[in-house]
Amino acid sequence: MSFLMVPKMAFLFHIPEMYFHYRNVLSLLDPHSFDIILPDEAPEALLDIVAANQYRFSYISELLNAKTLYRYLISDHVFLQDYNLMNRLGTRQIRFISELGCDRLNLTNWNKLYDMIFCFGRYQERKLKFCKGVWLFQTGWPQFDPYFQDIEVDHEGLMQKYNCDPNKPTLLWTPYFEALCSIEIYAERMAALTDRYNVIVKPHDYTHFEEYERVQLLERLPFTAVVKRPTDLLELLVLADTVFSDYGNTPFPGLYCDKRQILLHVPYAPEHEYVGFGSSDITLRSYLPTLQPESSLEDFYDLLESDTPWLRYEQKQNTLKDRFFAATYGSSSQVVAKLLTTLDKYL
Repeated sequence: MSFLMVPKMAFLFHIPEMYFHYRNVLSLLDPHSFDIILPDEAPEALLDIVAANQYRFSYISELLNAKTLYRYLISDHVFLQDYNLMNRLGTRQIRFISELGCDRLNLTNWNKLYDMIFCFGRYQERKLKFCKGVWLFQTGWPQFDPYFQDIEVDHEGLMQKYNCDPNKPTLLWTPYFEALCSIEIYAERMAALTDRYNVIVKPHDYTHFEEYERVQLLERLPFTAVVKRPTDLLELLVLADTVFSDYGNTPFPGLYCDKRQILLHVPYAPEHEYVGFGSSDITLRSYLPTLQPESSLEDFYDLLESDTPWLRYEQKQNTLKDRFFAATYGSSSQVVAKLLTTLDKYL
């Protein structure tokens, strides 16, 4: 069967969050050097993002029907777990990792599909060494480059955007989804913290798309703000004095950006098929303050308002960051962009 090969890059945007993941790198590339690929049933919010940035895009079905594929396909993971589909969209596969955590989901055999993988740091590179013949590069986390750059932030404008009281500290809660999600267990106590704090909740993208009852639960409670539209986590981290997270990738942006964090434990999570003993999001619990389902509201306040629990974590923070992240803070996008513009050298 004859295919038409487009001699440039294409980025697969399967959910709106991918825009924030890729954005800083795309801004450094020649806009004519890449296209965007969208699923046929792309969320409206994703279509709005692509239109606002005037990206050239095609739907998956259009490319398949036209028997057209790209020389290089950049994605976060194997879309729909369909290896054949990925190979029908690109002749060379590059994985641009967007998260840590859930090692049994993110660092397993399907990574062998890729020809090149961009890792956050040495932890992921070491875990992926079994992918023989695959180029592995430590690139840091491009999404958060602006946090480490000399940029002006309209802090007052962000406070107003999220309905925050400037006289209160701000808490950010970023629960995961499915069985690893902490919403049902902790929502009422987190909402009660609004007596003394601004409490912003950013549910996972998949919670918005697939877990409507959880979103309704959050909306019934008196949170300062529940983030309902795709939003760059970076601006929320700028506001946050302390971050509450649970599993998957949720604890790692705060670690990367040097935020105080409190973990929320979900029963049976260590035995979950995505994590298990030794998973990076489980390992963090040996260092970060953690609250339990039976913890009282006073336990929350005690942890937030005492410096003692943070001393051990602050002593270990740089060690953890060195383990998980390459030392490219503020310049990760340039590292990735340089690799993407020299792909012919490797592939």
